[in-house]
Amino acid sequence: MKTRRIAHCLSFCLLISHSARAQDGAVVQNRAPLQSAPFIALDLGSIKPRGWLENQLRMQADGLTGHAEEVIPELGPENGWRGGDGEGWEKGPYYLRGLVSLAYVGGDAKLKKQAQVWIDSLLETQREDGQIGPKSSDDWWPRMVITWTLRDYYEATRDERVIPALMKYARFMHARLPKQPLQEWAKARAADQIDTLYWLYNRTGEAFLLEVVDELRSQANQWNPFFKSLNGAAGDFRITHGVNVSQAMKFPVVNYLRTGAPADRAVFTEGWNVLTEKHGLGIGMWSGTEPLAGRSTTQGVEMCSIVEQMLSSEVAMESLGDPVIGDQLERIAFNLLPGGTTKEFRQFQYYTLPNVPVARKNDPKQLPFADDHGDDLLVSPHSGFHCCCYNLHMGWPKYVQHAWMATKDGGIAAVAYGPTEVTTKLGGTAVKIIEETDYPFSDAVRLKILPAQPVEFPLKLRIPGWSENPRVAVNGEFVSGVKSGEFLTILRTWNPGDQVVAEFPAALEAKTAFKGSATLWRGPLLFSLRIGEEVKTFTKIGKGFDEVEMTPKTPWNYALDMDRKNPGEVVKLTRGKMPQNPWLPETTPVQLTVPAKRLPAWGLVRNDRMADEVPESPASSTGPLEQVTLVPFGAQTLRITAFPLLRGDAVLEPGITVSHQGHGGPIEEIVGAALPESSRGERRPRFTFWDHTGTSEWIEWSFAKPEKVSSVSAYWFDDTDSGKCRVPASWRVLRRENGKWVPLDVSGYGVEKDRENTVRFEPVTTTGLRIEVKLQDGFSGGLLRLGKE
Repeated sequence: MKTRRIAHCLSFCLLISHSARAQDGAVVQNRAPLQSAPFIALDLGSIKPRGWLENQLRMQADGLTGHAEEVIPELGPENGWRGGDGEGWEKGPYYLRGLVSLAYVGGDAKLKKQAQVWIDSLLETQREDGQIGPKSSDDWWPRMVITWTLRDYYEATRDERVIPALMKYARFMHARLPKQPLQEWAKARAADQIDTLYWLYNRTGEAFLLEVVDELRSQANQWNPFFKSLNGAAGDFRITHGVNVSQAMKFPVVNYLRTGAPADRAVFTEGWNVLTEKHGLGIGMWSGTEPLAGRSTTQGVEMCSIVEQMLSSEVAMESLGDPVIGDQLERIAFNLLPGGTTKEFRQFQYYTLPNVPVARKNDPKQLPFADDHGDDLLVSPHSGFHCCCYNLHMGWPKYVQHAWMATKDGGIAAVAYGPTEVTTKLGGTAVKIIEETDYPFSDAVRLKILPAQPVEFPLKLRIPGWSENPRVAVNGEFVSGVKSGEFLTILRTWNPGDQVVAEFPAALEAKTAFKGSATLWRGPLLFSLRIGEEVKTFTKIGKGFDEVEMTPKTPWNYALDMDRKNPGEVVKLTRGKMPQNPWLPETTPVQLTVPAKRLPAWGLVRNDRMADEVPESPASSTGPLEQVTLVPFGAQTLRITAFPLLRGDAVLEPGITVSHQGHGGPIEEIVGAALPESSRGERRPRFTFWDHTGTSEWIEWSFAKPEKVSSVSAYWFDDTDSGKCRVPASWRVLRRENGKWVPLDVSGYGVEKDRENTVRFEPVTTTGLRIEVKLQDGFSGGLLRLGKE
């Protein structure tokens, strides 16, 4: 027994020694049989923020992250993840992941001390069998976040306790997973654990870790097929849940690293494209309130989805090396992330919408969200369901952490831009690169290369896909081969003080959004109407963390008078001095001035709690022509971003919108689906209007081009004996004619259970159908299948 203990201790010591050597200034690449990755993430703390990014992280440290344990009671000393008897699920792990990232990216001693309390508790209370964390729950899911956090902490500190603790937990998983398989959220989010197991395998070479990976892959939601069609499979857990989708965008990436199959490699891009096509909001991401919710401007993106998609994109960039991923990442980071938080990072909104001219508390279920908590638009340190207030902290520091990556050929790559400095070893030589820029508020990026001595290495620069006529110069001499949407490689011997200047000129671009509306972009920045904000305290918390409501002090219901194909013809760009905080609307360094007219009929709805759907374009107005100011999306809490246009032809845009998205999947899941066995619809996708009861609801189905239609069929969902959904009292079909909905001259609308109810009519050619449904008094309703011929 004594000999076995000595051998076990020796193996752990060797493991620690090997891991330390592997991390001592060296880049740890994927081991066989994993696929080689084009880029390798640098250790946490290798990249530091500068300029406005440094100020952003300082505001976060002085704001909600630095004061979270005071403002949010669940993070106090009683939290189960720091040794208490309190919360023991995802809240503590979410917060700690962001806290560790911010502490070590920003070099903040106070935050490091805060984080150490949690880390020490985790490492000191690990059980003999390897389980880690509170005994109140053995759920695999929150431990996926905790183990990711421990790996971050190890990279920053080289704490020798971490690798053995992670290995011990991995052996626990190896033994326990076959008997205690993934359930619910863990099934949906297994890719997070797989990524950490790869990290551990690359540092230890322990083959059993890949056996754990394969077990997780077999038990997880079937994400690869989903990302091709957005249709789930039997047994998948909440596969259309927006945060699950954002986290699972890692799954095809980690799966590809294991299989090497080109088809698996393509799934990330396929998923991005189909999500954008069916649920894109024109603001850089797709809807999710909380499930995927279509393209309507009355839908939004959950804050957890924003930061999780950023992390998934960072993982994808490392393993796939596709420059377009950097474009996508920047558009989330520079728009949705600051747009969903207040300008000093003290409050946020649970859902970030394209159009939100008012931010107030509402009665639960009053707004058209499948999950409406009543405070999803309230500006608060704990807006909405209590997950995002813990999870949002990682967004900015992890962007900085992944702005630079090592390359597999011994170089370094700028994959996402902003003012930073990176310190690493290249060719065995210590190298610092200082990135001086106001990007994305300017088009120029200046790099100062500072090796300890002359050294040869490849420097790769991502050339944004939106850039027009980009240029790159080294020490004043322009280089050839600079192409938008590609990586430029500069291989040379670098001397101390060498300078690289990259210029990424951008044109104004109007992207088509819902109902032919337009969102206005310049490079990675999205622009929104500047609206005066009347702020009123809703709940007094103190220290600048009050819950507040905001209402507009200036008009917001404008249509832009510009050509969708050539917005630069009338839109004026104004530049100003770069401030310390670029997200203040009065001092933001870039603004647009656009001619516009007000649309008086476009107003607030749902007890004045949100803007009505954007009017169809082209819109008409008899009002006077005005010049309105647009500022970056992130500089406004109240905003209009998807604008109707006064010019141009109507845009036929395919898609389905609904009056209310209830629990269940998005309506797209049941369109053209296989026939159910019964109206109960066990273990299959369903769409419901829950929890609306006795109301009149609608489904609008728009086509990309005129189609001939002669029948519409509905298979109603009915959960009599177990729920409150029933077949409807009645329904009817209307067709779009000259922009108006016209009822079809037909009867025989069936409302029978356990069969498909088909209404047939003389063929009509139309660009859209509207299905109006009257629910039974006291009951809700839904569909298992919707079809047309």
